[in-house]
Parts: sequence; structure tokens; C-alpha cells
Amino acid sequence: MFHHGLEKLSDIDGFTSFIIDNYFNFLPFEHAYWTYLAAYTQIIGSVCLILGIFTRLSLTGLCSTMLFAMIFHLKDTGLQGAPLSIVEAHNYEFEASFLYLLIYIILLVIGTGQYSLSEFLRNRLSISIFRFTV
Repeated sequence: MFHHGLEKLSDIDGFTSFIIDNYFNFLPFEHAYWTYLAAYTQIIGSVCLILGIFTRLSLTGLCSTMLFAMIFHLKDTGLQGAPLSIVEAHNYEFEASFLYLLIYIILLVIGTGQYSLSEFLRNRLSISIFRFTV
């Protein structure tokens, strides 16, 4: 996702005019705003996810970008005969965004793991608070 966010930032006008203006013209505000929002959500959300901080908040943002990506691909190319047809590039256009969305939803439900930074800080903080009160 980090890479996709950087791609958006490298061509704000292109992404805005090709994707937002054509497929999501109902969105309020200046459409470039949505491009910046998607790009920074993908960049910051990816970094937070890797570090294990603000995990659920990051995953909520990443899920929303993947939901919009899926909607775009379905509007652009449709189902392409899924699941039984063989498409030209051997993968459906919506497939990657669907898989990312599915993974993000699973992580959102499961939460951070025992080796995440947030879990480490939570354990350290609770131990230091416990020592202070005793």
C-alpha cells in the first residue's frame, strides 16, 4: 500500500481526473482532496501497520481505500465473468483490491499480535503503573 500511496502523490492531477472525477464524481469537496486523503491513508496506514501502532485505526482507513478500489475496478471492468472465466492477464481487475480488503478485515477483527509495538507498550505501561501504585 505504501507504494500505491506514493504513486498517487506523484500524479495528484492524473489520479484525480482519471479515477475520482470519472468514477466518484458524487464525492463532496475538491476532488484532489480525496486523492491526498487516499494517498496519505495508504502511506501512513502502512507504516503504522508495520510498526503495530494505531493498528485498528490504520486498518479502518486502509479498508476504506480498498473498498473504493474495488468499486472502481467493478465499475471499470465489471466482474469479468468471475469466477469461471479466464481473463487476458490471468487475474481479475478487482482481485488484488478484494484480497487486500479481506486481509485488512481479518486483521481488523483479530487486532494486534503479541509482538506488536502497541502490545509491548501496553505491557510496559501496565507494569510501570502497577509498580507506582504498590
